[in-house]
Amino acid sequence: MNMFWQIRREFAAFFYSPVAYVVIGAGALLNSVMFYLIILFLSQSGPAPGAPMEMLFSWVLFWLVVLILTPLITMRSFAEEKHSGTLETLITAPISETRIVLAKYLSCLAFYTIMWVPTLLYPIILMRYASIDVGPVLSGYVGTFGIGVMLTAVGILCSVATRNQIVAALVTFAVMMALFLGGLFRWVDGLAAQSFFEYIDLMGHMEDFAKGIVDTRRLVYYGSVAVLAIFASVQMLSSRRWNG
Repeated sequence: MNMFWQIRREFAAFFYSPVAYVVIGAGALLNSVMFYLIILFLSQSGPAPGAPMEMLFSWVLFWLVVLILTPLITMRSFAEEKHSGTLETLITAPISETRIVLAKYLSCLAFYTIMWVPTLLYPIILMRYASIDVGPVLSGYVGTFGIGVMLTAVGILCSVATRNQIVAALVTFAVMMALFLGGLFRWVDGLAAQSFFEYIDLMGHMEDFAKGIVDTRRLVYYGSVAVLAIFASVQMLSSRRWNG
């Protein structure tokens, strides 16, 4: 119960800043514009009813939403505490470093999830005009959430490692871009470890999720990176406590 109230407190803290409303508004705007452009693009060809949602989860604009807005969600988690001087009070409280990191991480993940809630209107709108295959839509959201599990953990780690929110956001964006662009090396012929780059190819992952293909190896990848990032965050926070 104490953990629940701590997560609730961290989540409520998002809305003390205008950044939260900017992120939600920007996410809703970008996704709605993307959905409109997809419908406009497909209106002449008479596609299968599920095609707009498949394209929504695999378009480049989708990655703009993920890669730009996720760092804004996580940047304040620890960097702001350091800048305001409240981190020392937090880490000297009778709360474990693991609980502190998990509370901030889960609140960021909850906010990331809420950012995608407005897009649930899109399949509802499509269903008014034709039947759609719900499976690919659900798997698309599974992929979106799975990638969020990984990237929010990376953002938390970058925030722990920096003192400034803007720097935390920029470092998070750089790491995310490295994860995103690294998978594109799968298309380089004759490159060693090509199977590895295929394994981490986030764009390829979302294309499969959007088609209804849920590969558990990808979910394991997201979870493994998230656990590693959270563990590193706990260790960095713990070293700060013992080093003063």
